Parts: sequence; C-alpha cells; structure tokens
Amino acid sequence: MITIRAGDTQAMATPNGNYGTSLATPRLGATEVTVVRQRQAPGGFNPIHVQNREEVMVMLLGQVTVTSGDQRIELSPSDTLIVPAHTPHRVDNTGDTDAEWMIISPAGMQLFRETGEEASPLWIR
Repeated sequence: MITIRAGDTQAMATPNGNYGTSLATPRLGATEVTVVRQRQAPGGFNPIHVQNREEVMVMLLGQVTVTSGDQRIELSPSDTLIVPAHTPHRVDNTGDTDAEWMIISPAGMQLFRETGEEASPLWIR
C-alpha cells in the first residue's frame, strides 16, 4: 500500500486561476486510476479541452458551469458529472468563492487542448 499524506501534496498553479493537486497519479504510484483535486478562483476557467478517457468530476466547494457545445451544466457541492471520453468541454467558476472538485479518471488519461495539442500539466503525471 502507498500512503500520500496531505502535508506531502502541493497545489500546482496553472493558467486562468487554476490549481491542481495530485492525489493518486502514476508519479505517486497509482497504476489504475488518477485522482486530482482542482481549485479555481472566482472568474477562473479551464478552456475547452478533451480527455481520451472518461472523467468523473465531484464538486466539493463553490459553483462552476461546465459547457459542452450548447449544453450548460451548473454544479454545486456534492454534485457529480461524468464526462465521456472525447467530449469537448470548458469549466468556469461562476460563483464568488473558490470552487474545488475532485477529478477521477482511469490511469493513462491524456488531456488535449481545443487545437488538438496535448497538454501535460504536472498534476496529471
């Protein structure tokens, strides 16, 4: 078994008011699943992107709007959203406080920008 203590994790800043904290990733010894805690400042956003694997998003704090095409979904604490693989989507903090959520996905998830270029934030490794 592998234990990852909260004091041993660190939020990594990414553009647009976002922070990601690796909780279970290949770098930390996970082989079957990736778990990341994300935090987003008010007005922050994740631009349109896709993953090659299904993603589960579990809201912990705050409020975000997830947009995919014409669909807009408001998420609040304890809401869960399942994003199928290859679904373009964007996440915006539409509240007035930080928003936090967990991202759970199968190991080997790859993230791609709207341009098709692979993104490889440190928190996913």
